[in-house]
Amino acid sequence: MYELRLNRKLTDEHFKDMPKEVRDWIVNAIGSLVVADGIVEVHEFIALREAIGMLDTREEIENMLEMIKQRKLFKVGKVAVPLDAAAGIFFYLASIAVVDGSMKRVEGNLLKSLGPKLGLSDEFIRAVMRWAMRQMEHNKLWSLGQAKLLIEREQILNSLKQAGH
Repeated sequence: MYELRLNRKLTDEHFKDMPKEVRDWIVNAIGSLVVADGIVEVHEFIALREAIGMLDTREEIENMLEMIKQRKLFKVGKVAVPLDAAAGIFFYLASIAVVDGSMKRVEGNLLKSLGPKLGLSDEFIRAVMRWAMRQMEHNKLWSLGQAKLLIEREQILNSLKQAGH
């Protein structure tokens, strides 16, 4: 339905260099966002894969997967992180919150609660929430456009077959 386009630069380069405490916080926040609505959507598995990539041990991975399986929210407290990194993390989490094409109330409330734990202002949090909703609408329009292009592609291929080539 929707394709999750997470910022690979953040997870591959920036997040990997963060202290373990911060990476664990991000992993727990991702896990909580994924299970917040009680349903783990297929496209949310991409976010889980990203989170698993930030874990250090097999035991941590198994613990995370068990929490996901049981649909348990993860413990996410305050974390000390530079403001620019906090902003990048929050935008990343907002992208995950809207990956399924909607931001359910429980996901929105959870996301809003994560901002202050990163040391972000209410004004910044509201601005990112508005951005996430616009991003979600943009993704919907893009998906509709892609669906139309795929239909057109199929019609072109079918016309070739019918022409006997």
